[in-house]
Amino acid sequence: MASDDSYLAFLNKANEDPSLGHPRDRPDPATQQLQDVSFKTRDEGVSLPSPIAKLLEEGDKIYISDADNPFEGVALKFGEETLPDEETFASLINHPNPADAVIEILDPVDWDRSGKYTDIIDAVAEASEGRDVKVYSVMKTHVLIEYWVVSVSVDGKLLVGVRTLSVET
Repeated sequence: MASDDSYLAFLNKANEDPSLGHPRDRPDPATQQLQDVSFKTRDEGVSLPSPIAKLLEEGDKIYISDADNPFEGVALKFGEETLPDEETFASLINHPNPADAVIEILDPVDWDRSGKYTDIIDAVAEASEGRDVKVYSVMKTHVLIEYWVVSVSVDGKLLVGVRTLSVET
């Protein structure tokens, strides 16, 4: 039979932090600093296309996540006929490190599987007169993700759409 001291030593060992002596997980520097960063949604002197402005004027367009957030309009000078790749998009929104931005391009149907945001997608499609609409998922932290539902204006001068913040725990 083991003595009380050896049993106590066993319990203490069993209750030690298993990560002692191992490096702790460090936050990802690419996303850690973005929590307080506000990305650019509008260029000066650029107005929102009418279908998007009308939809947002209703004031009830909210993205449902762990913390509900409103949609806001996006109108950025662009100058291309097709939607940007991830790094170009990061540059457009003034991401502090476009080459290392964690961005995923999604199909709107995959992003809105439940059909809650079809009016948002339809307004962006109408604003671009039926051009391709995509959702850019921009990771700010492992919990904060911005969704940008965007398209290119008919003349190719603007990237138009909406943006919202999702809290995903």
